[in-house]
Amino acid sequence: MGLYAILLLVIFLEGLAGMIGGTIGLLNSEPEEARNLVHGSEVQVWRLQPMRDAKLLELTEVPAAWHDESPRFDGTTACVLTQTGAGRVDGAQHWFSSWEEIVDTTPSPTPDGRIAITIDTTNEPFVCSFGPGEGAERFLRQINAERQRGASDAEDSG
Repeated sequence: MGLYAILLLVIFLEGLAGMIGGTIGLLNSEPEEARNLVHGSEVQVWRLQPMRDAKLLELTEVPAAWHDESPRFDGTTACVLTQTGAGRVDGAQHWFSSWEEIVDTTPSPTPDGRIAITIDTTNEPFVCSFGPGEGAERFLRQINAERQRGASDAEDSG
């Protein structure tokens, strides 16, 4: 009878350890798209809330591209591309420039292997940081395409 009780105790402890390990793994895992540049329709609504609080996005606006840089994947540090321009929120600070205000974009590698994209504007420049494979190239292409489209629209109207 004692051996049976010991066997049940061992099975119980293994199950408990498995549940604790699974919970820790779940809490420490990051969502598949958490760091990648994605279309706004692929982002959970609550992760866009810091952008809405900073008035970078309207209540129902869906960004053309969005990239989360926050440590907890909660959108408190993120970059966004909208129909009207590019922006960034970093805690209580935020930046936004229309496509006409963006003068240049400069990618530069950082010592930790990330790519810092500096968006130079007629106002204050801001930096969006991307890790390897997170979509820095697509981000640059989208900004440059919007700037070129704006320049060609200005030529057509002028």
